[in-house]
Amino acid sequence: MAGDVKGGDLEDFEVEVNDGEVILDIIHRIQATQASDLAVRWNCKAGKCGSCSAEINGRPG
Repeated sequence: MAGDVKGGDLEDFEVEVNDGEVILDIIHRIQATQASDLAVRWNCKAGKCGSCSAEINGRPG
């Protein structure tokens, strides 16, 4: 990710996805291995409130 107070750029990342992972797992992996400046807010990963899920290609995931 590249950005500052004036704006930022979108960047694509390719990652392996394993059975049972949620989008939060993938975001944490990207943060740990490819984009240490990626900021993420998260909660309990229980899947009840939606903070660990996202809409991906028009479908919840």
